[in-house]
Amino acid sequence: MDILNLARYFADFLYKYGAKNTDILEVKNGNVFSYMVVCTADNKNFALSMLIDFLDYVKQEFGMVNLGMEGYKKADWIIVDFDKIFVHIFQPKTREKFNIERLWKN
Repeated sequence: MDILNLARYFADFLYKYGAKNTDILEVKNGNVFSYMVVCTADNKNFALSMLIDFLDYVKQEFGMVNLGMEGYKKADWIIVDFDKIFVHIFQPKTREKFNIERLWKN
């Protein structure tokens, strides 16, 4: 499966789980990663629940485990590294503050 389709599966799972404003951003000329899946969770508990179920889904469906993860303790901005895809789960205020789409959308 190509990387874009994998990112679409990731985004689709998060959207169906209840994430808001789910988006896929292509990182052109990205040496580290190629796509970002970005979404918003309404609160910390929802973000953590979604994260746990998402990690289980990725392992069961694709046999993949993440290479790293940051931000899950505070859960206002969780970043999960899947090599060529980074998944970002934001709380609404943090997503608005950092507005990473503005930096990466072409």
